[in-house]
Amino acid sequence: MDKHYHLLLETPSGNRPQIMQHINGAYRTYFNVQRGRSGHLFQGRYKAIRVDIDEYAKELSRYIHLNPVRAKRVKTPEEYEWSSYQFYIGAKKPPE
Repeated sequence: MDKHYHLLLETPSGNRPQIMQHINGAYRTYFNVQRGRSGHLFQGRYKAIRVDIDEYAKELSRYIHLNPVRAKRVKTPEEYEWSSYQFYIGAKKPPE
């Protein structure tokens, strides 16, 4: 996914805006330093929807993991290097 990313987060503290500000800000800084540039990286505000932990959350996880396959970036979800799918299926050990 060149222009966007998908996250499925559980935030018991209800601090989603702060989390997103940190994630986007940290990545923007990293990206800009690596390329010797400055300024905004993402266009527009992030979109968020609240999801209760139920069958819909499972369906949303499937959608996120299959997105690179549907976009014809990879043939299977485990091939997409930026996905957590490898950890879900036990192909890789999750980071500490």
